[in-house]
Amino acid sequence: MSKFKFKLEPVKKAKENLESKAKREIAQLNSRINDKKSERDKLIQEVDSIRNYNLQRIRSSEMQFIQNYKIVLNSKIKDIEKEMIELENQKEIKIKQLQIYAKEKKIIEQYEEIKKTEYEKEQNKIEMKLFDELAIQNFLRERL
Repeated sequence: MSKFKFKLEPVKKAKENLESKAKREIAQLNSRINDKKSERDKLIQEVDSIRNYNLQRIRSSEMQFIQNYKIVLNSKIKDIEKEMIELENQKEIKIKQLQIYAKEKKIIEQYEEIKKTEYEKEQNKIEMKLFDELAIQNFLRERL
């Protein structure tokens, strides 16, 4: 019995590659999101530390500087949150792509199983035909 060769094997490999690429991209996006979260958390801690700063014995110029610094930190926090939202949107898009690639790969695998089953049935028919011919030949030899 010869080995089964699936004609769409290159397509299957391409779908597997696309799926693994999408998984890597999702992992990278998750990493970037986590980096942004930690960056945001550090800025939030810095803003909190400024709030807890002793403001009783400072000059007005220092007070103005601290207020401006808090404004800048809050602005950075908002920018980071916007970037995080954009990264989350990109992640959602990649997840949808991954789902599509996974479905396509599954369809191809199911098709491969169907073709493999058909191939095995055909090979069994050929073998049975060969065994029948051998049995007929043996029967005819014994008769003669």
